[in-house]
Amino acid sequence: MDLEKMINFFSRFFTRNWLRKIVSLGFAIIIWILVGQSVTITRTLNNVSVRIVDLSPEQTVLGLKSNGLLDKKVSITITGNKNTVHDLRPTNLEVVISAAGHTESWIATIDKYNLVSLDEETNIRRDIQSVSADDIFIRLTQYITEDITVTITTPVGSPPKGYEYLDVWPKYLVQKVSGPKEYVNALKEQGLELTFNLNKVSFEELERNRIAQGNHDEIIFPIPKEWKKILIPFGNTNTYEQLNDPQADFLRLLFLKQELIPLNLNLPVLLFFPVKYSHIFNPLAYHLEPSPPIILNQGIYQINIPLYAKDVSKLFLDVVKNNIVIAIVMAPSQRNNFMNWAVEFIDEKTLEDTYVQAILAQEHGVLHDFALIDETSIRHRFREYLRKLSLFGKDGLPLHLFPEVSHNKVIIHSKVIENTKFHTKEK
Repeated sequence: MDLEKMINFFSRFFTRNWLRKIVSLGFAIIIWILVGQSVTITRTLNNVSVRIVDLSPEQTVLGLKSNGLLDKKVSITITGNKNTVHDLRPTNLEVVISAAGHTESWIATIDKYNLVSLDEETNIRRDIQSVSADDIFIRLTQYITEDITVTITTPVGSPPKGYEYLDVWPKYLVQKVSGPKEYVNALKEQGLELTFNLNKVSFEELERNRIAQGNHDEIIFPIPKEWKKILIPFGNTNTYEQLNDPQADFLRLLFLKQELIPLNLNLPVLLFFPVKYSHIFNPLAYHLEPSPPIILNQGIYQINIPLYAKDVSKLFLDVVKNNIVIAIVMAPSQRNNFMNWAVEFIDEKTLEDTYVQAILAQEHGVLHDFALIDETSIRHRFREYLRKLSLFGKDGLPLHLFPEVSHNKVIIHSKVIENTKFHTKEK
């Protein structure tokens, strides 16, 4: 019974004077909308971007990024329609300042006519009553372009296992940089640096290059395009730019495949008498004893041990090995009565010139342009090989010799096993 009464009540409520009730509801909605539109609020937004427009080609503003925005942002206070102001976000607003007519720095004031919405549905002119913000000092300056020296520094990181980093070429580039006069001039004085990371070079890449380049143990690694970017520091802004020097197309790293290389040669051994100690060791009174591992072959004392070299290239070794000697230094001993010894090179200048010509021919076969080959770097590489060359036994252990003097004879002992085959000529 109660349910029936409730149904009758609601039926009479909605059907009695229904037209009047609909009209009243419509008026209420209209009033609600009008009141909502007329309510204003004030709100502060932080980190609003500032865009500079209407700059002439020879002008720029300090702190202006390549996208036309300043590197600093502003806080603005906005008064306007409640719904519109409530929906505004710093990310969809910009303060736009025109540089038209300005020939020097100025202080810019900000009002609602500077405010631009990136949202097409927002009508700033209609829905915003006022905008206030601190004035901005716009530092106008010249826009210039200069050549900046880029130094390619020694790479960081480690090369793949089994390879050694040798060199980079070219070592200097020129980067054309455009921007504010103050920043560009400071950058020109300071210069730029570019450093590659060897950890990014894979073993598989070097192996592919080695095979493609004729299986030489010196491998050229062309720098990938994505590495050819340089950091340009302008004020508080750091941006990466693509290298624009034409020589950057030929940027490359050079690696050496590390392996033991057989000499296939019995090296000569001689006694070296420093003048300073000639009163102690008379050259006429001392001579080498041809006892293992030393042999006497056609008047030449040689070491009859299978020797190997490391940390140098095969081409380098082919050029120099016939001019390598083991020199025993005839001077008072500093190590348990054993004489010092050293690996020496005879006629280094001729060897260097021969090596340079051989490398020029080898690299031209890969690069196909002598202009891309740096002779200075090749000569430096040769001298580094001279400095690094060490001798090893076939077990990969360093060669250890123990020369000692006994009754005016110099006897050489070694822990390395002697050759079973005597080398009479270069193999």
